Amino acid sequence: MSLSIEVRKIDHVVIMELAGRVSILDRSLKKLTEDLVERGERYFVMNLANVSYMDNSGLGQLCLIYTIVRNRGGDLKLLKPTERIRKLLSITKLDSVFERYDSEDEAMASMRLLTVVSA
Repeated sequence: MSLSIEVRKIDHVVIMELAGRVSILDRSLKKLTEDLVERGERYFVMNLANVSYMDNSGLGQLCLIYTIVRNRGGDLKLLKPTERIRKLLSITKLDSVFERYDSEDEAMASMRLLTVVSA
């Protein structure tokens, strides 16, 4: 199953619903995020609940997206990462970089706090 991405926006936050495989064979996630950042979007929540597979290249895409967004003054939060993705983040020590949330409300609340502090 290839990667499918649904995008919606709540307030100033772009929520990306991912489903399928995030791998070296599919760069659509990076491209889409770059396009959104170029249009001025800065705050992203990525729902990973339906990601069936992520390889090291997929993890690399997340890191690159995180760097691009942070360099533009924004932030990226991960929502509902699967157990496999949690293990990948732990093994690579990226669990100390990415904030993870189990509910969309919590992720959105963290973004509101972030924008209040940075304003």
